[in-house]
Amino acid sequence: MYITYGDYKNLGYSFIPEEEFPRYSDMSGKTIRRFIKNFTRMTDLSEDIKKCICEIGDILYAEHNQLKRPVAGFSNENYREQYFEGNRLSLNERIWETLRLYFVHEEIYRGV
Repeated sequence: MYITYGDYKNLGYSFIPEEEFPRYSDMSGKTIRRFIKNFTRMTDLSEDIKKCICEIGDILYAEHNQLKRPVAGFSNENYREQYFEGNRLSLNERIWETLRLYFVHEEIYRGV
């Protein structure tokens, strides 16, 4: 785990409940390690990196609990309505866009 719940609260975040925070903090760190070069070797995390961990944790928590997900449409026998709310990003796209905010291009690993 890269940050504690106290760090999470001190940085101004409060979306994830305290009892579930260790799980999402760990998942957030593992998700970042998939994309960022040398993330496992970072020992002194800057405030921006800690914010990135918090934001990715919030994204994962919202996705797993299906929070803030709008109704896409409904159907009933021969009647159907479908709603579109702009260009909704997938989970991986939201994580990628968050990583791009907090890490420089040279740190991001796109695979070979």
